[in-house]
Amino acid sequence: MEFIKDYKTNDALRLSFDALAKNTFGISFEAWYQDGCWNDQYIPYSFLDQGRIIANASANKMTLVIEGQEVQAIQIGTVMTDPDYKRKGLAYELIQKIFNDFDESVSLYYLAADVEAMSLYSRCGFNEVPAVKYYWENPLKANVQLEKTHLSLEELIMAKRNSVLKGSRFEVIGDEHILSFYYHHGFNDKIYRIDDETLIIADIVNEQQGIEIYDVFSKSKYELHNLLDKTGAKKVSFNFDAAGLIVGLEKEEIKNSGWMIRSHKEMVLKNPLAYPKLAQA
Repeated sequence: MEFIKDYKTNDALRLSFDALAKNTFGISFEAWYQDGCWNDQYIPYSFLDQGRIIANASANKMTLVIEGQEVQAIQIGTVMTDPDYKRKGLAYELIQKIFNDFDESVSLYYLAADVEAMSLYSRCGFNEVPAVKYYWENPLKANVQLEKTHLSLEELIMAKRNSVLKGSRFEVIGDEHILSFYYHHGFNDKIYRIDDETLIIADIVNEQQGIEIYDVFSKSKYELHNLLDKTGAKKVSFNFDAAGLIVGLEKEEIKNSGWMIRSHKEMVLKNPLAYPKLAQA
């Protein structure tokens, strides 16, 4: 068994990684790679046996803006092991290798865990933290009025790069590699134009009332209230941290959120946050 990392340009190894991802999660990384989206921000740490990738844990280099402070972090994702190699401590060992590589350069490690994997991550020093989700309602509105737009991946990435920060407590910058993954997995059909400067990525939950917003990209500062008013939606739920962006928010605290944090260099998160869906690896 051999340890390898950062091998995206090796076709045989990358396709073996992709096969394990398909078998584990039912998702493929190949179109994402072929479109040039697999950049240096995403690094697989893997074990190879008899020419096959049999275990993996990936490091996503993340730049977070938490309550105005820029924080360098690693989000761990794509943790997977071939069924024939489970219960050998391989995932644990790969995560330790990630720690060894990044402990000097980052202040925080985090991940989104399913219930079965939480004991593994706990052994790695992660602690589950609560999250929050925000909702907003406008009783004066009743019909969703959104103009769907079809953007190429390049156009969407450019809109993201040219957008201003929302000013919320938790934001992510430089995460285009993750956004592009969602684009390849259905979110290319969830893009709506609000005006010449503003796009939202959203699901229409109920055409008579509700939408679920994943992100907002705008070239200039905007008032969230005015933007939501233009959607015509009576009920809005947010998949990013909307705290402080609009009056009248309702908040739901999620104690069993699945989000887990490994603080490092005395980095402490004081308040539960809403983790942006489109930055979740």
